[in-house]
Amino acid sequence: MFAPEKITEILARKPFTHSVEVFPPRNGRSPNIILDKLEALSQLPIDFISVTKGAMGSMRGGTVPIGYMISERYKMNALVHFRCRDMNRREVENLLVDHMYFGTKNILAVLGDPLPGEAEKTPNSETHNIFACELVKQISDMNQGRYLGLTDDPEPYRGGVKTDFCIGVACYPEAEDLEKELFIMNEKTKAGADFGITQMVFSAQTYAVYIERLRKKGINIPIIPGIRPVTCMEHVDAAEFTFGANVPEHLKEKLKGASNDSARSLCLEFTEGLCKELKEVGAPGIHMFTLNDVDMAKEILARLDI
Repeated sequence: MFAPEKITEILARKPFTHSVEVFPPRNGRSPNIILDKLEALSQLPIDFISVTKGAMGSMRGGTVPIGYMISERYKMNALVHFRCRDMNRREVENLLVDHMYFGTKNILAVLGDPLPGEAEKTPNSETHNIFACELVKQISDMNQGRYLGLTDDPEPYRGGVKTDFCIGVACYPEAEDLEKELFIMNEKTKAGADFGITQMVFSAQTYAVYIERLRKKGINIPIIPGIRPVTCMEHVDAAEFTFGANVPEHLKEKLKGASNDSARSLCLEFTEGLCKELKEVGAPGIHMFTLNDVDMAKEILARLDI
């Protein structure tokens, strides 16, 4: 009988974890696209799988049932992304209750990206969470049995059954304003965050410096580095221009003019070395953004002798 674990429980019993992010197919495409990949991933030594709401606000439903099936059908631990930009607090509470019924253990609490073409705007603070730390606080409140008051109730909160979510947050070692990022992480931690996963990093030193800065601020939750195993210059360009990551110049130089097979080999060798360096600087694990490329995840784990 498979019993899903919290991410914090996995981190407590394992010195170094290996996990993968997947995303649902775009709305209108067959669910088998992702289910076949989950079936393949279930054969790999993976500690947990995160399922996104779709990067950059893309239209991809299915996160709730996919998170359920990861545990129920494929016997793996799931981390479900929860984006609150499009929902008021009451809608957030309803969806969190859905997750409770589905047995979701782990939630990654994010504000979320605007939909493509949508103007950047600040939600109404009276009805919406406008910062990720406020979403973390709402989930933490429910863990303590604190629910929103009914619409005809003068009290803002009411008591109820305690949920049991392990709350993760996103963090950004290469944020343009690192002091602001440290302030935000402190707010998320005070609100109840249990662990963090970083935006993709390509340098163990970048990760180590970030962790050192967090610890000096008294932020002591475990932080798992996110890595993007690129295989070509197109991936490098996307990492840099879309996600703001810094890819080492020596890797980019090697990729110039390299054949497809050679580029893939060079990149996977780089990723293998990065994973080992991250472990050496004290990272609790790695979280792979493989863009649903199961073969890539399998090859990296094989290179690491997992």
